Amino acid sequence: MKKSLRWLLSITGAMILIVVSLIGTIDYTPLTEQPFYQKTMKELDAINPIHHKPKSKLKASWVAINVTPKSAMPMAGYAPRDHFNKVHDSVYVRILAIDNGNVQCFIISADLLLFPPALKNKIEDQMRQKDAKRSLYFSATHAHSSLGAWNNSIVGNLILGKYNESWVDSLSNRIVSAIERASTQLKPSSVSYFEAEADEYVENRLDPEHGKVDGKIRGLKIIREDGSKGLLASYSAHPTNISHLSLELSGDYPNALVKKAEENGFDFAMFAAGMVGSHRVKGISETEFEMCDTLASRLFRKIQSSKNVPLKDSTEISTATFPVEYGASQLHVLQKFKVRDWAFRWLFTPLKGEINYLKIGNIVMLGTPCDFSGEIFVRDSLDKTAMSRKNKLFITSFNGDYVGYITYDEHYGHSEQEEVMAMNWVGPYYGEYYSRMVKKILLSKI
Repeated sequence: MKKSLRWLLSITGAMILIVVSLIGTIDYTPLTEQPFYQKTMKELDAINPIHHKPKSKLKASWVAINVTPKSAMPMAGYAPRDHFNKVHDSVYVRILAIDNGNVQCFIISADLLLFPPALKNKIEDQMRQKDAKRSLYFSATHAHSSLGAWNNSIVGNLILGKYNESWVDSLSNRIVSAIERASTQLKPSSVSYFEAEADEYVENRLDPEHGKVDGKIRGLKIIREDGSKGLLASYSAHPTNISHLSLELSGDYPNALVKKAEENGFDFAMFAAGMVGSHRVKGISETEFEMCDTLASRLFRKIQSSKNVPLKDSTEISTATFPVEYGASQLHVLQKFKVRDWAFRWLFTPLKGEINYLKIGNIVMLGTPCDFSGEIFVRDSLDKTAMSRKNKLFITSFNGDYVGYITYDEHYGHSEQEEVMAMNWVGPYYGEYYSRMVKKILLSKI
């Protein structure tokens, strides 16, 4: 009896020790008292964009790389799927190059769930050895039925498929080669900014009735001197229209939109995910691939009828990378509890990210390392902050690092939805944190 009791107490004590070592309480220390916040704000004060004065008329070129594998690979976006068995539509990495005679900028978007950090790092390592006068701006379409095998963390290998370094290396080499090719194909071009209201096709899935959404489709239209036309488009609805059980490889509605554009007057089109955090598609009666096609057709009509605002033929381009510091990770277990940071780091990777800044004329593009929510954009009037300096703001997600969802803080500690409970890895106040960073960049770095 005494031995059994000792055994039971030992087991109970060991379980308590394990739980205490793995689980902690959510840290609600006010944002302004957090060392990571103070450090980032200080660093933002010290960093300024590089302003590249124009030396010629704007030039542009583009390249599309088909990255559809010849043999089956894991899929990423939902529950683990270790292979695809059919290609519904090929997936690409697309590159738009813009040059003002002083700097070449390459906007790179992959038909993937996000732009893989390992891939970004390999590309930057290669490009660093080539030319300091080139600026890279990464994004992704956020397709949930595309390729996996690009994340070498424990969770990445389980959820996204076993990491395939040879595939990542090969893709990195192909993208660097495509950047080189694009740099040799530049032609004088006119570049215009466009935006159009498309609120009727997106809703806030955290609060469909009262939640705010960013419903604009934004982008750039390019006409080169040879008459060829290019398009960059961005929208904030999640590409989650294909069943999580599907084994058909696809880029979801962004690929359908690219196809629609290239069938109707554009020689090249690409898509970069906008402020997709907590945003989903609504207002389409069809499902699956038919839904993708219908949404693409309706969004393309919006693009066709949008008002184009031309940039000056010769215009300044500004570039910068702004560091973002993070506190200890706070992956929810229950509303008031979290996985301890050491365990998160072991399962995933340490939180790491930055904000990329690309300003072409009066168009400010900010690339974020997360599912950035358009609700923050709307509620905190980030567009009006940009307009106060006579600029247009264009925020994209998935810039080559990933720190989870950054949603409006009102939902934290209340919502039981996945994007707050499972996909917010950073903790409370980060909506305010990102909003303050964006405003600081817009007001002091232009």
